[in-house]
Amino acid sequence: MKRIILFFVFVNLTSFFACTDWIDVNPKTDVDSEEMFTSEDGFKSTLIGIYVRMSDMSLYGGNLSFNFLEKLVQRYDNNNDDDDEVRAKIYDYTNQESSKNIIATIWDGMYQTIANINNLLTNIEEHGENIRTIGYRNLIKGEALGLRAFHYFDLLRMWGPVYAEHPEALTVPYRDKFNAEKVNLMPANLLVDRIIKDLLEAEKLLENDKVNWEHDFFNPFEGERGYRMNKYAVKALISRVYLWVGDKKKAAEYARDVIANCGQKLVRDNQADVAFHGETLFGLSMYNMKEKLNSYWEPNFPFNNELWISDDNLQTVFEIMTCGINDIRYKNGYGFIHGDNQNMCRKYLGEDVHLDENIPLIRLAEMYYILAESVSLEESVDYLNKIRNARGISRIYDLVYNEDFTEDERQEALMKEYQKEFFAEGQFFYFLKRHNYKTFYRCPVSEMLYYTFPLPDDEVEFGSVGIQ
Repeated sequence: MKRIILFFVFVNLTSFFACTDWIDVNPKTDVDSEEMFTSEDGFKSTLIGIYVRMSDMSLYGGNLSFNFLEKLVQRYDNNNDDDDEVRAKIYDYTNQESSKNIIATIWDGMYQTIANINNLLTNIEEHGENIRTIGYRNLIKGEALGLRAFHYFDLLRMWGPVYAEHPEALTVPYRDKFNAEKVNLMPANLLVDRIIKDLLEAEKLLENDKVNWEHDFFNPFEGERGYRMNKYAVKALISRVYLWVGDKKKAAEYARDVIANCGQKLVRDNQADVAFHGETLFGLSMYNMKEKLNSYWEPNFPFNNELWISDDNLQTVFEIMTCGINDIRYKNGYGFIHGDNQNMCRKYLGEDVHLDENIPLIRLAEMYYILAESVSLEESVDYLNKIRNARGISRIYDLVYNEDFTEDERQEALMKEYQKEFFAEGQFFYFLKRHNYKTFYRCPVSEMLYYTFPLPDDEVEFGSVGIQ
C-alpha cells in the first residue's frame, strides 16, 4: 500500500440499530486515533465504520458481490454481445483498462479496511480498558479478528493459486500490524494458517455471543447480529476455509454445528425476503440501495445497461425444462422479474420495506452444500435435496443415490446448485476456481486460465510488497 487510510465513523448507536437501514455516513479522517479510543463509543463507532466501508460498491456492495466477480463467470447479457472474443476481454487483467482498474481498486479497498481493523485491534490491546460494558471487549475483538480473516481469505481466493494444485504458491502480503513497512508475499498455506488462527481466536472470544438475529430496542449493539461477524458467521467461515484447503472432515464438523445451533432456517419464500436475509449468517446493509444501484438494477422495461439475462440463459441456469419451473430462485416476482427476453434478479432492487437493502455474504444454504461435498455420496443427496425442496423443486425430481451417482455426478449437481443459489452474490467464481474448472456454461475461452489476479502495477512499483 502506498498509504494507510484511517476512517472513523460517528453515529448515534441507538438510532443506528433502531432500524435495518445503515446510517449513510461519510468517513472522517481528521480525528486523532488516541482521542477516538478514549471511550467505548469510539470503539463501537470504529467497528461500525468497518462494516459501512465494506458495503461500498468498490467492495462487497458491488465488485465482490453482483458486479465484477459475476461478470468473470459471464452471468449477464446486458452487453448484447455473442462474440466470445469480445466477452473474453474481461480476463486480460494486465491490458484491459476496466479489469485492471477494478482489480487495483479491490486491492486498495481490502488493504485499507484491513489497516483499520489492525488499528482497532491495536487499540483494544492498548486502551481496551475504556470498553466498560461487560463482555464487549471480547465481542469487539472477536468481530475484528473474524473480519480480518474474512478479508484475507477473499484476498487468497482472488490473488492466490488454485489451492489444491499449488498450496505453497506466493499470494499476498499479510499484515497484522498497523504500519507501512514492506511485507513479503506469503505462501498460500502459511496465509491459511494465519486465517485459521484468527478465526479460532475469534470463535473463542465470541463463545458467549447470544446471536440475536432480531432487533433489540433496549440493547441495539447486541441485536441484528446477522449484520455483524457473529459467532456462527465465524464458524461458517471456518467451514468455508477448511473446504477450500481440502480438509473436508473439519469443514463438515463446523457446517453441522452451524446448521444445528444457529437458529436460522432455509428460506422457502423469497417473494418478500428477496436476498434470503432469513438465512443469512453474515451480511451487510447498504443504505439507499435503490438509489445507489439504479444504474445496475432498475426494473423498468426495456432494460439497457442494467444487469439482465436472456430467456435462454435464465432457463438453462435454472433447469427450467426439467426440474426448475417452480424454483423460487427463478420464478417471476420471486427470484427474478421476467420480461421480453430480459430478466432481472431481484436481490438488489431495494423494493421492500424491511428486507430491501441486504448484501448476503455467508448464508445457511452454503453449509448444506459444504456438507454435501464433504460426506459420503449416499448422505450427500439428502443435503442437496433439502435445499432443492426448500427452493420449490418438487420431490419427484429428487437426486437419488445409486450406482450411477458417482463423484463426478455429485460435483455436477453441486456446480448446478452453486450456479442457481448464489446468482449475483460472487460465490460461483470461487466454486469454479476451487475445482479448477477449465470451462463452464457460457465460458468464452477455450480454457479458463484466469482465476488468479495479478498484483496491481502501483503495488509492485511503489507499494509495500517485498517480492521474494
